[in-house]
Amino acid sequence: MWVGAKLMAPHGGLFVLLIPGAITPVLGYLLAIVAGTLVAGLAYAFLKRPEAEVIAKAA
Repeated sequence: MWVGAKLMAPHGGLFVLLIPGAITPVLGYLLAIVAGTLVAGLAYAFLKRPEAEVIAKAA
């Protein structure tokens, strides 16, 4: 929303990049995809503890 990216295809995804004019601006769309992936990955890594730590704390 910040970059004003518009996706004209209802299904979305990276494959829409192959359709000319389906995404405007393309760079903003790609940056949003990368930012969302990084935030989700870091949140998962932060929230998911290794099993060894969970077992050690339970003992």
